[in-house]
Amino acid sequence: MNRSEFNIEGAKKLIQEISENLASLPESGAKYAQLRTEVEDLKAMLGRADAHAPTIEDKMKSVHGLFDRAAVELRADGIRVSLFLTEIGRMLGLD
Repeated sequence: MNRSEFNIEGAKKLIQEISENLASLPESGAKYAQLRTEVEDLKAMLGRADAHAPTIEDKMKSVHGLFDRAAVELRADGIRVSLFLTEIGRMLGLD
């Protein structure tokens, strides 16, 4: 994508939606603290009149990377939970 084609208004809408979704998660989730911080920083950056597309793109790449890492962690957590539930089910004779 050309830098001149970057849609700042679309980015604002997306980051607002992401921010709202993150706000609905439990505050105690340490995994999401850095992600929340990055998203709020990006939201503030997008709110400035002098927002520059290349800087915003770089920040969005950072948020994207954090989401990727969180997704990997969540999948791993889901697999562990599934294994635990399977074992508990076996112990209880529910398999």
